[in-house]
Amino acid sequence: MSKITQQPSVGILNPFGTAITSSNYTGTATPISGGQAYSASPANGAQPGSGTGFYDPNFCTYVGEKFATSDGREFVVVANGGVALVAGKVVSSPAQITTALGLAMTVPTATPATAGTYQILVTNLSTVLSVNQFQGGYLVTQTGTGAGQQLKIASHQAAIGSATFLVTLEDAIQTTLDATTKVSLVYNPYGGLSASAAGAVSNGVIVAPTTASGVPLGVSVYPIAASTLPTFNTTTGLQTANGTIQYGLIQTHGPVACLIDSTTTVGYPLGPSGNTAGALLVATETTVPQIAIAMTTQVSTDYGMVFLQL
Repeated sequence: MSKITQQPSVGILNPFGTAITSSNYTGTATPISGGQAYSASPANGAQPGSGTGFYDPNFCTYVGEKFATSDGREFVVVANGGVALVAGKVVSSPAQITTALGLAMTVPTATPATAGTYQILVTNLSTVLSVNQFQGGYLVTQTGTGAGQQLKIASHQAAIGSATFLVTLEDAIQTTLDATTKVSLVYNPYGGLSASAAGAVSNGVIVAPTTASGVPLGVSVYPIAASTLPTFNTTTGLQTANGTIQYGLIQTHGPVACLIDSTTTVGYPLGPSGNTAGALLVATETTVPQIAIAMTTQVSTDYGMVFLQL
């Protein structure tokens, strides 16, 4: 049986170099970066005055897209958060927002959330929700009627505490929902365009922290600039100023250099460190999940070759 895949045959960014130039390039301007791109937040906003790499307003649609190289390594496009990434660090999904878990759903006549439709109304909890904060992420029907559905979010309204807001979906509702349904909103693990109104916390990817706040995605292979976060009215959740979102590639599978946090022997299982952000240490069955295998004997605080298994 053949493998079904939507992976492109050629990556839309270049993970192996920082500039795309031809051998006869004679210009004086700095050439565009082949490893990074940027867009406005929202994507249809005015082009930012500056950014690292090249400008492409469509790049938000590529987040999560994977491709494989001829030597078996695999990469994925991510939207970075508000802190720059450096090479050789474990990268994690955006930190979960616990106030978006277990929201109650309402079923007004105007938006009945029936099977085959693409909109539902959700009742917010106490924290102000930014407009499109979870755009590109997922709505999960957590309990009640229709539980177990995973539906991709196209957009959603802002909402003050306890207010009802409309969520528009990319996927059709599979089973009709009712007043017993509770839903959770979850970020796109590979990063998004928005932020939360409370302190403009990014929903871009981050260096894996010592205390897990998301899931490990891969390892950064070159520096990726920090995104400039959009700002929001902290009372209404409406956007007040555009941001600039930076995109790049991280590696998800195959041989890669990564920061090591414990002396290892070739063949040792490795997982995210609880001592040093972005590092790997020897995995255990109870506390550290395995995401890689040591390819060589390695010394703590060095960067060593590992075989990623994500």
